[in-house]
Amino acid sequence: MYSIDELDSITNVHKTRGDIDLAVDFNQKALKQYRKNDNIEGIAAANINLGNLLCTLNYYTESFIYLDKAKSEISNTKNLYLQARLYNEYGRNYSLLGLFAEGNEYFNKAIAKARKIPGKKEKNHQLYFSYTWKWYNFEYLKKMDSVYSMQKKCLEIAQEPIIYVKAAGRFIDGKKHLDSAEYYLKKAVPLFEKSPADQKALTLLLFGDLYTEKKEYQKALDYYFKSLAISRKMKRKDHVRNVYERISKTFRTLHNKEKADEYFKNHSFLNDSINAREKKVLHIIVDQLAQEKKQEERDKKKIYVLFCVIFLVFVGLLYFVRKAYVKKQKKKDELIKCKNELIEKKDELIEIQSKETHILKKKVNNAFPQLINLAKTNDPFFITRFKEVYPEFCEKLLSQYPNLKDSELKISAFLRLNLTNKEIGQYENISLRSVETRKYRLKKKFGLAPEADLIKWIQEL
Repeated sequence: MYSIDELDSITNVHKTRGDIDLAVDFNQKALKQYRKNDNIEGIAAANINLGNLLCTLNYYTESFIYLDKAKSEISNTKNLYLQARLYNEYGRNYSLLGLFAEGNEYFNKAIAKARKIPGKKEKNHQLYFSYTWKWYNFEYLKKMDSVYSMQKKCLEIAQEPIIYVKAAGRFIDGKKHLDSAEYYLKKAVPLFEKSPADQKALTLLLFGDLYTEKKEYQKALDYYFKSLAISRKMKRKDHVRNVYERISKTFRTLHNKEKADEYFKNHSFLNDSINAREKKVLHIIVDQLAQEKKQEERDKKKIYVLFCVIFLVFVGLLYFVRKAYVKKQKKKDELIKCKNELIEKKDELIEIQSKETHILKKKVNNAFPQLINLAKTNDPFFITRFKEVYPEFCEKLLSQYPNLKDSELKISAFLRLNLTNKEIGQYENISLRSVETRKYRLKKKFGLAPEADLIKWIQEL
């Protein structure tokens, strides 16, 4: 019986060669052996591999079936590596189906599990998988800051062709800086032979796109057909479809109508087949997500009811305890009399404080919308008005830090108003990274420890 490492190693050899069918057959046979020996982790690993392979072949429904089986097995184990792999495969399925936000939710779960994996190699492998797919999602979501962040994280872990290919793809899609695109693609070539087959196919496809933009159409066709051969061997229908489309357009540019029509028909047929399959799977997923949301609502209601019951029991106990206490105290007439007098005085003080607090709160509440509006419009009178509304805060802050700059006082004011990083960035017209930098400098100026909560410190000042 194979160990999990041996299972993954042999599976990756088949995938690198583009022999997906052999990889599927191998894992199905291994799965039978794991079941025979009641090897829970082996069963989970084989199911995850099959989910990955079937997703590669665009069989999403079947992929989810195997992943769900793995999920039921993993619930009986504490293997963080398998848990991270499972979440990554769920995320990959959702991403390829165009559900990018849902995909990122699973990748975030995978990252949380992967960071706890003790082995550095296994940890980095799963983190790299998550980061590359989040990169893919952020590109479709047009969140370029996040794209560059994921690219940086990937390069810190490993340098694989897919990183350079993705970088080249951005330049080609933008139809500019083609020299930069060619530079990145050539950096991928030395790593080409050890790469999985699908990355080889993608690299060749991008070379074809590059030469298409350079109007070297015959070279482009050569690369497209090489990419097509690998994708056909792997039975990657989505990749084959994309290559068909590019070949058709290239032949049309070369005025070869017969070939252009031939590959266009191939593309259309395959595209309809894939869309029909994806539509069916998406319908199932949407229903599943709706059911999960309903279950969450039911769980919330149960928690609310439980909280109410606990609260009522607590209030009831508090009532009876207090009643017993009062009864006992009545036996001490003199002590009760003194206590009542103290309580009356205390109540008077509380009432006075309550009135003062109410007046102050009303004043602040009335001024709050005005302050927010001044902040939004970047009005120069914002700080002046803030000092009027929060005089004690400003006096304390400036008395402790007399050298505080106006810009630093302004950030402190934003934090005192409990504004988020996003809101501060919008009002100041700066990036989120710049907001974090300013907060870091402010914390340093206040002499706070790195682990201290700046917002909490300001709110309590």
